[in-house]
Amino acid sequence: MTVVALSTGLRRGELLGLRWQDVELLERRLAVVQQVVRNETTTPKSRAGRRSVELGAVAISALEEHWKASSYRASESLVFCHPALGTPLDPSKLTTYARKALRAAGVPDSFRPWHGLRHTALTETAAAGVPSMFVQAKAGHAHGSTTERYLHAARTSYPDAADLAEARLFGKLAINRASL
Repeated sequence: MTVVALSTGLRRGELLGLRWQDVELLERRLAVVQQVVRNETTTPKSRAGRRSVELGAVAISALEEHWKASSYRASESLVFCHPALGTPLDPSKLTTYARKALRAAGVPDSFRPWHGLRHTALTETAAAGVPSMFVQAKAGHAHGSTTERYLHAARTSYPDAADLAEARLFGKLAINRASL
């Protein structure tokens, strides 16, 4: 669950509401269509929150491994559920377990387990040079101003941005002039 959280930037409630029918491993994406908040299953709060999120190789591998180990593989089954009952996990217990693991790893108590993973995922996505519109869509933010927090936190400049834009605009001409 931690690997998927860090790879996708999903909120804790979105992870808890994820069903196998929402995961498309061959297409390398998952659909966020519901969440578990305060032990109730609901739809995401905005249209932007209902989204498709691309999956990388690490997340796909983690989900495949989790599927193989799970007793609950029906399409309507929760991906991250109680291992013996198939019922939703208790969010407060999940946070308690995460805090213990983080503390053992030497991570300060100020790190908020699930939101911290989300913030790290989105900040690193921005730092990798991914366009802000993609980061916004991945996060499920309705407004770009919310996403700007993650872009600002990345404090990243894009040294190759001008060359990449010119190569796309001017093709070989830009590449030939760059070599002069």
